[in-house]
Amino acid sequence: MTQFPDDEQNLVNFLRQHRPPVPPATPDLEQQILQQVQTFAVQPQRRLPRLWLVPPAIAASLLAAVVSYKVLAPAKPSAAELANLEAFIDSNWQGTVSEHTGSYVWHFTDYSSD
Repeated sequence: MTQFPDDEQNLVNFLRQHRPPVPPATPDLEQQILQQVQTFAVQPQRRLPRLWLVPPAIAASLLAAVVSYKVLAPAKPSAAELANLEAFIDSNWQGTVSEHTGSYVWHFTDYSSD
């Protein structure tokens, strides 16, 4: 068996000396406990179904969807903004499909030295 150091043995001796006395056992303790359990027995609670939560949840979801759609939907552009956008796209498209001059294109296959 493992021997404890002296300081731990001193603690063990102290606790043995000053331990409280064991209370006397009551002969009808088991009956008292069972009687208290029976008097405080949990009454079965009727659990209400939570179906009543479904309609308000659906209504709240629909309301949130409508409000967020109204808030987050971009405003329709005016006729002037549409005309400006159309002119911008047209000018960019024309610049994209027009022919490039030779000064803008560098050919890797052209080895001629001028």
